[in-house]
Amino acid sequence: MTGGELKRRLRRRSEYALRLAALRDVGRRYPNRTETSALPPVGLFWRFVFVPLFRRVPWTYKRQAMRTFRMTARGWREDARRFGEPWRPPAPNGHTGEPIHRP
Repeated sequence: MTGGELKRRLRRRSEYALRLAALRDVGRRYPNRTETSALPPVGLFWRFVFVPLFRRVPWTYKRQAMRTFRMTARGWREDARRFGEPWRPPAPNGHTGEPIHRP
């Protein structure tokens, strides 16, 4: 198994464990409006070690770890927008950010 395959496998497992944890949280919050997940459960490590630790680690450390292991997209501008800032289409070259008014 190559390094790239290991990274993909790790990312797939971690995202799956986090997805199941989120589904459990929603189920606890709305017990009368949700059904039990039909997805197969994850292992004990993922459920009781990885998910709680992932939720407690600040985003800056998570981002640094993902960059260190090269698990991020390449070619994107660094900090194109701040966390929580809504997406906006990129401004044309030389545009100051003010609205364009056409006569």
